[in-house]
Amino acid sequence: MGLASLLRRILGLVGVSFRRTYVRATQTAPGRTWLSVGGVALAVGLMVVVTGIGVGIATQSTVYSENVDYWITPETDGSSSALVDADSPQFGSVHPTAADLTATDSIEYASPVFQQPIRLETDQGGGEYVLAVGIVGHPEFTEIADTTTAGLTPGDPYYANGTWTGEVVLSAGAAELLSASEGDRVNVTRPQAGSERNFSVATVDPGTQSGSQFPIAVMQLSELQAITGGDVNDEAGQIVVSSTDPNVESMLADIYPQSSVSTRAGLNAKAVFDEQLPLALSVTAAIIAIVIGTLFVMTTTGLSVAADRGKLATLAAIGVSRRTRFGLLASETLTITAIGGLVGVLLGLGGIRLTNIVAQRTFTSGEVASTEPFVIAFGFVISGVIGLLALPYLAVLLSRVGRASEVGQ
Repeated sequence: MGLASLLRRILGLVGVSFRRTYVRATQTAPGRTWLSVGGVALAVGLMVVVTGIGVGIATQSTVYSENVDYWITPETDGSSSALVDADSPQFGSVHPTAADLTATDSIEYASPVFQQPIRLETDQGGGEYVLAVGIVGHPEFTEIADTTTAGLTPGDPYYANGTWTGEVVLSAGAAELLSASEGDRVNVTRPQAGSERNFSVATVDPGTQSGSQFPIAVMQLSELQAITGGDVNDEAGQIVVSSTDPNVESMLADIYPQSSVSTRAGLNAKAVFDEQLPLALSVTAAIIAIVIGTLFVMTTTGLSVAADRGKLATLAAIGVSRRTRFGLLASETLTITAIGGLVGVLLGLGGIRLTNIVAQRTFTSGEVASTEPFVIAFGFVISGVIGLLALPYLAVLLSRVGRASEVGQ
C-alpha cells in the first residue's frame, strides 16, 4: 500500500469517526458522550487551576520583574536560585559591566541587582529587618521584586559622582512593618565602620502585587554596597537585562566565566521544578486528573461498545478488519478526550481568573495563580494522556465483542 493510499485511508477513517462522534453527541448517545467530555474537562480544569497556583507560588519571588528579559547569575552547585540569591556567589565590577551592556544597541538597559538583609531604624526608635535590593535606576526599569522603583534617581549618582541620594523605596509590607510613609527618614548603621547612614523614603509601593507584601527596600546599588561592604569589589548577585533581541543571550553568557543566563520563560519553568511545593502540587494534580479522566472515558467507552455490539458485529461480518474497527473507535475516543481537554483548559483559565479575584478581595492584593503558556500546554498534554491510556481497555473490549460474535455465528 502506497503512502498516498495509506494517508487517504487514515483521513477517511478519521472523517468517519468525527461523523460518528457528532451523531452520538447530538442524536444517538448524547448523555454518554457529554459525560465523557465533562469528566475529562472537569479533571483537566482542576489540574490547570492547581498547576497555575503552583506556578504562581514558584514565580512570586523577590527579584522577579515583568520588565526584565534576561538574568545573568553565577553558576552554583544547585542549592541557590536565580530568583533569590542572597548569600550566593557574587559578581565583581558590576557597574562598568552594566554600563557597557546598556550602551549596546540591542539592549534597552542592564542593571546589577544586589540583595542583603539590613536593619532599618526609624526616628521613633523602632527598627526592623528588611530585604534591601540595590539597583542602578533607569527610566524603563520601573519595577523590581514586585516593588516600584519610582523615586530613585537614574544612573546611581553615588557611584557616578559621589553624591549620596539617600533614596529608598519601601514595599507595602516594609512600610507597614516600619510604620513609615513617604518623606519619613530611616537610618542604617554600617557594622563595618560603626557609622550611620541616613535615608529618606522616596516612595511607598501601593501594594498592587502580591510580592509587595514582603518587607523589601529598593535603593541605589552603590549606597547599599556602601553600608554592607559590597563596594570593595563592586559586588552584585546578578545582572538583569531588558532586550527584545534573542541573539543577545549568547553574548550575555560570555560576560562572566562560570555564569548562566536565564530567560523569563525558562526561569518560570525552572522555578516550578526548583520549588518542591509547586512541583508536588502540579504532579499530584496531574495524577489525579489522569486517573479521574481515564476512568470516565473507560466507563463511557465500555457502555458505548456494549450498545454498538450489533453494529460492530455487522462491520466484522462484511469484512472490516479488527484493526480498522479499533482505529474507528480509537479515533472517536481521542476526539472526545481532545474536546474534553479544550473545554477543560477553558474551564481552568476561568478557574484561575476566579481564584485571583477571590484572593485579591480577601487576603492579598496580587494574583496568586499564573496563566503561563506551559500551564495551558500541560492541560492539553494531560487530555492526550487520558485518551491514550483508554485505548488498551478499548482494545480488550473490542476483542471480547469479536469473540462473542464468532461464538454467536
